[in-house]
Amino acid sequence: MSQLKRAFTLVELLVVIAIIGILVGLLLPAVQAAREAARRMQCSNNLKQIGLAMHNYHDTNRRFPFGSRAGNTWSQVGIKDGTNWRISILPFLEQSSLYNSLNFSGSFGGGSTAAAAFMGGNQMLSGYVFPNYRCPSSALEVFPQTYVTNTGGTGSFNNPGNGMGIHYVGLQGAAPTFTWTQAGYRDCGQGWSCDQGIMTVNESKSIGDITDGTSNTIIIAEQSGQVRKTDLTSNYYGGWSGARRNYTVSGATCTDHWQTGTTCIRQPPNSQIDDPGNRVPYRNNTTVNSFHTGGIQVALADGSIHFISNSIDFQSFKAMAIRNDGQVIASIDQ
Repeated sequence: MSQLKRAFTLVELLVVIAIIGILVGLLLPAVQAAREAARRMQCSNNLKQIGLAMHNYHDTNRRFPFGSRAGNTWSQVGIKDGTNWRISILPFLEQSSLYNSLNFSGSFGGGSTAAAAFMGGNQMLSGYVFPNYRCPSSALEVFPQTYVTNTGGTGSFNNPGNGMGIHYVGLQGAAPTFTWTQAGYRDCGQGWSCDQGIMTVNESKSIGDITDGTSNTIIIAEQSGQVRKTDLTSNYYGGWSGARRNYTVSGATCTDHWQTGTTCIRQPPNSQIDDPGNRVPYRNNTTVNSFHTGGIQVALADGSIHFISNSIDFQSFKAMAIRNDGQVIASIDQ
């Protein structure tokens, strides 16, 4: 006598599939959140290592590095032999071999043509990627090439030599308007330039210059996101390049004062506002941003790492970017 075998009906099968779909839908956000938490932790660790490297540099040289500096020559064909703090602290990030191989009389720029990139002996920077300088949450190109202008056109990073895009930017200070009296900013033709921060252009500062206190002043901020759905990070000629001219903000002459590696705060974190200082990657007010939900990460001058909310009081954020304004911030974590 044969025994009937029970099987799934079509309705039962559809119910099981629906249940599995619901469970996957519930689990997927949790998995994504866990992955982002891990990426954010890695980004925080990158900043921690950068902050420690800054202090080790200061211990050795009694000053922090130049935020960005000019070299001896500059020409439109791609020679740009100045560089920025990202190169200066490499020996303190276990990159002494790379640092010692560099020619500081050569070019640190990605060139207007590939042949003009990193001329003078720095070709090892072409295509080189240092993971500590990139946020794992970022969706930006490793080697930035083009961006969308505020009028919808296409601009070039002048980076055919593939200088890496770096996701951490030094703060020159902050641009007006302030709710208190403040000096140290100037319109040099590429948005507001400023020198009330720590990472200034063609100048270096010491801990003694941070009269607000190292625990109240941001030295490095995250810049790994987008502005108006395009990459406008301070990585013109690639992330290793420096300043176009030898001028300082307080000097007798300050014209066409653009650079790579630093920014003067003009907008809140993750702002999408278009202003004259953030329309081009080499301008002085490129926006600090990230792909993290709700804000950005920063390193203070004391080496601590903090998460800054997009909703932070803007005047408080400006005060944190300035080393000498006398403003007291109740809590950096806003």
